Amino acid sequence: MSYPDEFWRISAFFLAVLLRFTFRGASCQLVVSPAGPTLQTALVGHNVTLAVSFAGAPDPVVIWSMADVPVVTWVIDSADPPVIAEASRNVLRIDANGSLSFINVPLGYTSNYTIEMTKSGLGKSSITFTLKVFARPAGDSTCSLQSVNSVDLQYYCQWPGGTPPARLSFPALNSFRSGEGNLSLIFPASPDLDGKMVTCLADHPVELSNCSITAGGPSMFLPAVRTTVDPDGKILVTINCVSEASPPALVSWSKGSDSIVGTATHQISRDTTELQIRDYDVSNFLLQNYACTCRNPLGSQRREIQLRGPLISDSRLFTNHNGTIVTLTWEVPPTSIVTGFDVQMKGPNSLSRNRSGNQTRGSSDWFHTIQQKPGHARSADIFFLDPKLTYGFRVIPKARGTAGPPSEAQTAGPGEGLSGSAIAGLAAGIPCGLLLLVLLGGFIYLCVYLHKKKSRQTRYPKPRAVEKVFADRRGGE
Repeated sequence: MSYPDEFWRISAFFLAVLLRFTFRGASCQLVVSPAGPTLQTALVGHNVTLAVSFAGAPDPVVIWSMADVPVVTWVIDSADPPVIAEASRNVLRIDANGSLSFINVPLGYTSNYTIEMTKSGLGKSSITFTLKVFARPAGDSTCSLQSVNSVDLQYYCQWPGGTPPARLSFPALNSFRSGEGNLSLIFPASPDLDGKMVTCLADHPVELSNCSITAGGPSMFLPAVRTTVDPDGKILVTINCVSEASPPALVSWSKGSDSIVGTATHQISRDTTELQIRDYDVSNFLLQNYACTCRNPLGSQRREIQLRGPLISDSRLFTNHNGTIVTLTWEVPPTSIVTGFDVQMKGPNSLSRNRSGNQTRGSSDWFHTIQQKPGHARSADIFFLDPKLTYGFRVIPKARGTAGPPSEAQTAGPGEGLSGSAIAGLAAGIPCGLLLLVLLGGFIYLCVYLHKKKSRQTRYPKPRAVEKVFADRRGGE
């Protein structure tokens, strides 16, 4: 083989090797890939990262865009810091591999984010992420029930706030309606809904919640009566009628056969559960009975209130171990009109209170007022008593200037007599004791009589044969 041929053969070999490496280098490409889901969710105030990885070239230029607006630019492994949009410098960070991190992410950062990597001579590569930032609704979901024209039931569910708003529904009502944040459904009242628990389901990307409510007609109740004196000096009687019901019951009021509307004498509260009656004369309260009716779409309950004048239903007296202090307690009927009490005492050198409020020394032969108590009081303490002396105590209920009958007199001291209740007990016990003695005497007499009757039974004569045998024996002797 000649020299020129050998030269061209070697040259062709090196040219092929050169072309091979040249084309292999041209096939290298910059590729960026997601290192996690491209759809990311985050709770407001938390941290989240849009993670990526890349290959094909070192030190590419990275540009992150938020909805096509660049927010971060950096050359990977560059000593220069990344360029971050001024409005996002407290939120955005770029990692060494180009991933984008959010610190305490706010709600306004829900958007599409695109990363674009470029390298001179190697082209560019990009990928897009979607970030959704959620905010939890405030508090917990709540349910309520309202009456519509006293005929229909309005079920209400709410879970306000949140991004996006919570999705609400009432599956138990077989309704396909749903709402965001607030939901209201109206149904005709029916026995099927009475006592039925209905649940509202609240669906939010951050959390699931629910609440329940049960419809029910008004339950049995007892009216409450309270008596005070208003600033004008009038007797103020307040009657409360509250029945447990869902939805809450509306209350209507009547006096005798007439319905009550708001007047200067009769005032009804905004929620209708309270009636206030004003008058100077207690007798005007006692002319007719009052009535309240609690009603909702599922039923009603009615109660009558018969107001009574000032009265004491029960009283008791308690003495300390030294006999120097006594406590007088009393009770008042629930519908009795009482604005105050006069505590009275009878005994040696008892102190009385005159109309001006000053205390004076009184006689021991009759009761004197020693204390005045407000209408809500139910006890009074009397001090500095002589344990060797006998005292009497009683309470007089008053409705402004009208006094009711005094309570039963209570006695304290060594010579204390029997109370009225004790006397009544003895009055009932003595006849019973006498009757018991009569029955016991009759029983003893009956036993003695039967015993004597048994011992005096008739003796029958002996037979003649027996008498003859006895006679023969005697003759033989």
